[in-house]
Amino acid sequence: MAQKLDRKELKKPDEFQVVAGKAMAWVMAHQKPVLAGVIALAVAIVGTWAASAYVASRERKAGAELAAALELSSRPLASEAQGQAGVETFPSREARQKATLEALEKVRADYPRSTAAETAQAQIGFLQLKGGDAKAAQAALQDFLDHASRSHPLRPPAQESLGYALEAQGKLDEAAGAFAALARDGAPERAAFQEARIALLAGKPEAKQQLEQVGKEYPKEPVALEANMRLELASLPPARAAAPEQPPKAAPKKGANKGKK
Repeated sequence: MAQKLDRKELKKPDEFQVVAGKAMAWVMAHQKPVLAGVIALAVAIVGTWAASAYVASRERKAGAELAAALELSSRPLASEAQGQAGVETFPSREARQKATLEALEKVRADYPRSTAAETAQAQIGFLQLKGGDAKAAQAALQDFLDHASRSHPLRPPAQESLGYALEAQGKLDEAAGAFAALARDGAPERAAFQEARIALLAGKPEAKQQLEQVGKEYPKEPVALEANMRLELASLPPARAAAPEQPPKAAPKKGANKGKK
């Protein structure tokens, strides 16, 4: 009996075959919708790949244009490259600054919303600050900080440069706020040093203590050396104004006292 049952069981269709057969029957019955779904999925996959490839290609082109713009800022002046054949130069610092800024603005115009465009914006701020235009630098750096990603590597130097731009305009309170934001961007040691330095500039009595604290809290960081140097300079007695040099007295003329008794 058991043998007969086993033979009956063996004659039954395999469970996988049953399920596969039902699935195939369903597919055949719904052939058009299934085919449309497969095509739609394929189109979506190809579209995603194409978009990714386009973005990657666009970023590469933007990076190349940014590199070319930054290369302009490192070109020597004509007076610095005398005797060097084949070296491209600029006639003046102003000409180099102008050409570099124009090239960086072109990166932003050609590839908006790219990482290269964000970097170009920060570099514009750095160049303007270096060129002495603190107001324009403030605007450019603030724009970068408002729109750049939180992970952009130029955020800390841009934040610190914003503080310097505000300081150059005499806005010490705003500069202190900008420097304090360095702690949020992962540079708490720079924030502490700049806070102490601004306090020293403002003549606040706690400034020296703040500088000492920076040296104690960050002994292995470069700011410790900077803080100690500022502290030493602040401890020096004020330099005395040199007395104006007196002109030598004219020698009396011969015979000027003749006849005087």
